[in-house]
Amino acid sequence: MTRTILVTGASRGIGRAVAIHLARGESATMILLGRDAAALAETAGAIREAGGQAVPHGCDVRDLSDLRALASKLPPLDALVAAAGIGGVTPVGGDASADDRFREILEVDLVGPWNTVRAFLPNLGPGGRIVLVASVLGRFGVPGYGAYCAAKHGLLGLTKALALELLPKGIFVNAVAPGWVDTDMAAQGIEGMARGMGISPEQARKKAEAVVPVGRFFQPEEIAEGIGWLLNPANTMQVGQCLNLDGGVVQI
Repeated sequence: MTRTILVTGASRGIGRAVAIHLARGESATMILLGRDAAALAETAGAIREAGGQAVPHGCDVRDLSDLRALASKLPPLDALVAAAGIGGVTPVGGDASADDRFREILEVDLVGPWNTVRAFLPNLGPGGRIVLVASVLGRFGVPGYGAYCAAKHGLLGLTKALALELLPKGIFVNAVAPGWVDTDMAAQGIEGMARGMGISPEQARKKAEAVVPVGRFFQPEEIAEGIGWLLNPANTMQVGQCLNLDGGVVQI
């Protein structure tokens, strides 16, 4: 039976990778959400080449009304992956732009997944799967990244609460916490680190890799493998868990 799976942030990075992964692995019908219409179209094309079906929809996860309007037009869903997210530095001693960025990150990275679950929950039935994409920064703090750390820590708490609330409906909720992944967001993070330390991006990347026990960054497709495992209907034991996909940075 072909599943129908919705992915937010599907235009790039982890969202794009998991959508293509699921299409390739099970010929799933993928509902793709994102703000970049051209990039969404590219993801949809890759999914069709992989043997799946793709239905892209331009939307912003901060707009609950828009998400609900879309949900009313969609068929039943078997799974949902909330991968939309943004990053950035928000130093507590920064100027007013840090305040604006703080609110924006929380709106996209924490309120966005909440809106997504709120909007599409009526489309999910017993056996449904939800995966929220957090971060290794949901496990510890990093100076200057207050908003991102707060959002991702909050996302783990949201995962635990939703898992217990929705399990009686037969819906399984879990999260993943990726470490350094080769994405546009990671590249921006490395560039910011390099500027702050007065070194080259190449040197900054080497420093970042040095704190990862396996000694490297990961590809989005590798994170997609972990998400795919949590979405597998045969996986009925993971409830309110966070799967660390960080190469050993966090060991619990």
